[in-house]
Amino acid sequence: MLLITVLLLSVILLLAAEWRSRSADIASQRRFYELLEQKSLDTEEDKSWARMVVRRMGHSKIGRSLPKLEDQEAILLLKQAGWYSLTGRTVYMLAGRMLPLIFTAILLFILLFSQATLVMEDWAKLFIAAGIGYLLPKQVLRRKARLRRSQLAREMPTAIHLLRMLFEAGLSTEHALRVLYQEGTVLTPELSRELNMVLRQIDAGLEPANALAEMAAPLEVNELSDTVAILKQVSLHGGNIRDTLIKFGQLIEERQLSALREYVNTLSGKMSVVMMVFLFPALLIFLAGPGFMALAKGLMGVS
Repeated sequence: MLLITVLLLSVILLLAAEWRSRSADIASQRRFYELLEQKSLDTEEDKSWARMVVRRMGHSKIGRSLPKLEDQEAILLLKQAGWYSLTGRTVYMLAGRMLPLIFTAILLFILLFSQATLVMEDWAKLFIAAGIGYLLPKQVLRRKARLRRSQLAREMPTAIHLLRMLFEAGLSTEHALRVLYQEGTVLTPELSRELNMVLRQIDAGLEPANALAEMAAPLEVNELSDTVAILKQVSLHGGNIRDTLIKFGQLIEERQLSALREYVNTLSGKMSVVMMVFLFPALLIFLAGPGFMALAKGLMGVS
């Protein structure tokens, strides 16, 4: 029994030590990214009073009193949507906690205004309203993340051609990324936002290849991940990157063209269904209506 007790205590101590070390690692990483975000887009001057209010709320006692965001799926979606900043996290957490209460309060006011007492069906409606308010922020976040990933995929051919020209001009990887960030705010706006954080990590002492890999990993965009792998290979081992970027750019364009053709084919099928449902009845009435009316009058004996 003593041996079993000692073994159980050892296992408990090991688990506690592992949990404390992981908590310390997570806290240090969070602090590192908060320091990087101090001069990011979230702290730039913004004339929108709503964003200013949310930003001040995030820095206030109310924002600090909110629990830390530990949902890994939500963190990944915030990064993919470009909302992984103090303002974005504060808005998401407030929406997840306030929308169920707001939806429930609105529905409760409507029910009490229309009737005096609440029946069992009304309580079920209140529960459904609270559930919709709880699930709505993450659904909106998923949609935004999906749209931004598609935008990043569409921007990659342009970015690859720009990188090819910059490398042909003799620039290094870091200088090419800086020029791409400065000149790509119009052509590749979403990619420039991601490169902003990459350049800040490089200025903090991180290697360009590692900074690019950390940037591309949570976004889960195949075109961006493949481009980063090429840049990492060239940054570490060197080599002729011009031909590689040309072939890879052509491959991405062919992929996007195939995806566009598939989308057009799917859209044409959907339009055929719409035409059959809405246009065919009107066309049938226009063409066959006079004949049916003449036939009806003939059968009824009307001249």
